[in-house]
Amino acid sequence: MIKSNKIYIYGKHALTEALTHAPGVVDKVSIAKGNKDGALQSAVKKAGIKVSPLGSDKKSKNTGGLSALRGQAHQGVIGRISLNKLIQPYDEFINNIEITPDTSLLLLGEIEDPHNVGAIIRSAAAFGVSGVLIPQHKQAPVTGTVIKVSAGMAFRIPLVEIGNINMVVRDLKDKGFWIYGLDGESKHSLSDEVFDKPSVFILGNEAKGIRQKISELCDTLISIPISSRCESLNVAASTAVTLYAWSSQHTKVIH
Repeated sequence: MIKSNKIYIYGKHALTEALTHAPGVVDKVSIAKGNKDGALQSAVKKAGIKVSPLGSDKKSKNTGGLSALRGQAHQGVIGRISLNKLIQPYDEFINNIEITPDTSLLLLGEIEDPHNVGAIIRSAAAFGVSGVLIPQHKQAPVTGTVIKVSAGMAFRIPLVEIGNINMVVRDLKDKGFWIYGLDGESKHSLSDEVFDKPSVFILGNEAKGIRQKISELCDTLISIPISSRCESLNVAASTAVTLYAWSSQHTKVIH
């Protein structure tokens, strides 16, 4: 289960995205006096959420204490969301998804940097991915930082909580998915791959890559050809390149 059910999101854009695309996850909104952002005010009103004033003191009851957001560019706008309403359990997700050759999923393999998680979610939304699978353990959780870095795309794409990665991968294989692992050492180039089956892309830890047991479950390990001037791409950049290559063969997902 998700350890911390309630988290705070901050900034006009992130909150407007939440209220527009997933209003049911927002249970509290605090706005600084004098804020006249029309799109935000309209989204709050449409969602029917009561607004409380955003205090400037660190003990503000309306925000759970602004000290938690110290250093964050919240723009005088803070919302509280329920992760249990934002993140779906795996069984619910997989039983309701339509699986076709145009279906792709991302599986995060113990990614530690919340900025990478947010950037990956943004790329997933941009290139038509059907869901992002997020392990419960040894994985950066969804936080306000993740949502902000995703540019609010965390509210536009299914986020799915999974338990045992090995079991989930085996289940996806049984359902017809082809499992790809991103591995910079693989001799199989991304540019040579034909994505003609439902696809799952497993992204490894920033330092250690994909765990050996998970790597052994993959159907294909793929690498991205890059100039010898550069040693490697980070996991977020690698994800964006990979998903672009996949989406170029599945143009109907870009709309």
